[in-house]
Amino acid sequence: TDALAVTFQSDLLSMDSSLPSSSAPKSIDLIRPRFDGITTDGNEIARAPGELKLPLVEFEADVVVAGGGMSGVCAAIAAARTGAKVILVQNRSRLGGNASSEVRMHIVGANWHKNRPGWREGGLLEEFRLDDAVNNPQRCREMWDLLLYDKVLAEPNITLLLDSTLVAAATAGNQIRQVTVRCDATEHVYHIRGKIFCDCTGDSRLAFEAVAEFRRGREARSEFGESLAPEHPDEETLGSSILFTARKHERPMPFTPPSWARKID
Repeated sequence: TDALAVTFQSDLLSMDSSLPSSSAPKSIDLIRPRFDGITTDGNEIARAPGELKLPLVEFEADVVVAGGGMSGVCAAIAAARTGAKVILVQNRSRLGGNASSEVRMHIVGANWHKNRPGWREGGLLEEFRLDDAVNNPQRCREMWDLLLYDKVLAEPNITLLLDSTLVAAATAGNQIRQVTVRCDATEHVYHIRGKIFCDCTGDSRLAFEAVAEFRRGREARSEFGESLAPEHPDEETLGSSILFTARKHERPMPFTPPSWARKID
């Protein structure tokens, strides 16, 4: 087909700076452009190579962040607040990663489960947690999801792609030039060109697709001058999380494991 892909230059990715604050109601006429910006206009459109049924949408941005966990959210907002045009790609329906309502792992960093009394994160993490303390005193995990979502949408320089998975990367020399992102929920394929790419995924998907060198485990504190890193390198990684609820009963409770359960001694 000779139809052109729908292309959005980086200077068109942000919403009008005259929009009201996130606390004020927005009319549908103000909200619609933000949604229209990540889809097609219904006219003749190009199809993604190898995906004849899926429309192709092309983007350009200053910073492309893959992964919408806490590192990705902080990276995207920090870049956006300096004036960069940002695209944030998240393969789940919500932001926060392990800290979201899907896993419910509280944020643990500088204080190391209170083993470093007095240490705490500053910057954006402190901003988020202070807002959460004021507006979510019941510590509802779904409210934390909404807080992160609101923080991202409040940044006019961020285009957010939820339920979208990075599936390929195109490189030139030792630089990433473009990534391919697929959203089965909306049946779109995105080609995203950028100047800077940040891999904030939980499994180094961007690095893997770009055939980049990456390492497993933790480096020694002497390698990059990180005082809080372990003294010696190791291969420790983030463990799996299992969400469960425990309830005390006054008598033994029977349990019959399913046939597919694996016994661990």
